[in-house]
Amino acid sequence: MTTPGEDSDLFDADVLGVAARTHDVSESDLSDAVTRHQESVEALPGVENLAYEWRRQCESPLIERTPDAYYLAVPDHVWDEFGDALGLEDAMLDAVRDVHRRTADDRTDAPREPPGRQAYVVLDRSVGDGAADEG
Repeated sequence: MTTPGEDSDLFDADVLGVAARTHDVSESDLSDAVTRHQESVEALPGVENLAYEWRRQCESPLIERTPDAYYLAVPDHVWDEFGDALGLEDAMLDAVRDVHRRTADDRTDAPREPPGRQAYVVLDRSVGDGAADEG
């Protein structure tokens, strides 16, 4: 897997830097947390299956799908579950969420802030089962 902010085009190094400064966390630790998050999604049912499940369970979660990523708006509690599973402290979880929010804002036409009690999640399709053909 590529390292967000270094080799990956999905999570921009500048976005990681801004989120790290905003939430007073180490940029290196944030990059690691973003990577671990993507790896944890891969280890679940996989990126494609998770996106499919959210599309079935949530009302219109898909903002945009590209060959490289899914951009989704999902219920807020999804991030609490990821944070618990990854053992992230509050500041780091907030920073990871901020990276996803800023990335969705930069790369889609979604509002800067997600509506209601939702949060943005960006899933990398270029690794694992996400590298499969869109067909």
